[in-house]
Amino acid sequence: MRRFLILWFAIWSLFSASAVAAQPLLTVTLDFEGFADNLDISGYGGLQFGPGWRFGDVRSGRYNAPFPAFCPDFGDTCAFWLNGNGFGRVSGSGSGTITLPPNVIAFSVGVSTSETLGITAFAADGSVLATTGVTANILTGRLDRVTLAAPPGQVISSIELNGVRDTWLIDDIEYVINPALGARSARLVLAQRVDDVVKPGEMLSLDLVLENYGQGPALATTIELPFADDALILLDAKTSRPDVWVSDVQPGRITIRTGILAAGRDLITITIRFRVREDAPLGTAIGRIARLSFRDAVSEFGRGQSNLPATVIGDGPERTFWRTPNLTITGQTLSYTAAGFAPGEPVGIWYNPPAGAPPVTVATVRADGDGRVSGFLALTDLPPGDYSLVLFSHHSQQTFVGGFGR
Repeated sequence: MRRFLILWFAIWSLFSASAVAAQPLLTVTLDFEGFADNLDISGYGGLQFGPGWRFGDVRSGRYNAPFPAFCPDFGDTCAFWLNGNGFGRVSGSGSGTITLPPNVIAFSVGVSTSETLGITAFAADGSVLATTGVTANILTGRLDRVTLAAPPGQVISSIELNGVRDTWLIDDIEYVINPALGARSARLVLAQRVDDVVKPGEMLSLDLVLENYGQGPALATTIELPFADDALILLDAKTSRPDVWVSDVQPGRITIRTGILAAGRDLITITIRFRVREDAPLGTAIGRIARLSFRDAVSEFGRGQSNLPATVIGDGPERTFWRTPNLTITGQTLSYTAAGFAPGEPVGIWYNPPAGAPPVTVATVRADGDGRVSGFLALTDLPPGDYSLVLFSHHSQQTFVGGFGR
């Protein structure tokens, strides 16, 4: 899929050179590649698509569009055109709506159509900010690209495409965010959860959990996951939604890319399965730290990393050990610390009273940037007996248990 540059001249006229230099505009591109034909489009790349939207794939042979380079089922003449194999369309209707994330100042799209298609940009209050159209361009071997830009100081909230019927397709959407318009940062957690012990010849299932708990969306995220290819054979990967995909596999490394993660605890999971080599030596540690990079509406250089899974090749059962927090009692106060969590992941803390009484919640906190959690528990009102303090990480699902007495 060829990438297109937004028509910066139109955008440049809206902003002074000094403002752009102080806080660069951010461009997001959606190429519609890699999705099953006729799959519903709901959320994709930070956009929310209205009813009727579908992904299309010319490799299905259902469309009068080029695959691989001509149209054998349509007299070798292609009516419609696109870049690559994937595109977007509205099934059974000539009209479709797209809702944009905050602070979008320009929207661009390539269109192939057999009828005139109107495209309108709206503000949040429903007022029209810009409008344009594409006349019929089938049998031309090209996409016609249009751009809608908001007036100075305003942002585009939604896009509406209006045609006579379902005789058009779109490709290569680009939209531009202006961070100067009150944009907020994303905050990402990347956690790994695996079994503590795996046997030679056994299948290992690794779950990656990626969460955005920031106040702004993460526009694009790349995860680099190293693995011990001398001990593991990669089998497959499954993601929780279609805009998360494995983009590259190299010896000992998997690269995963995502679409936009919305603000306020948007979460995705990726399950990767390996086979442990039969000749893998017992005692080999196979956990690796995964690293991520992302961009949001404030910065293009966000960074982070996961926890280090304590995973070894052995002949014992799974979950053979829990971890122990550091506990210290000084007077009537218990202090606790534990490390090894994914930076930023939520950790639930409670204690179990003696004699089988119900657990008592202490707090739910987020691990710090080094994957540590620490705090204090007042012991003043606790009756005598044996207690246990428990820390459980929500994403990596690690359990820390430490006993203390009164």
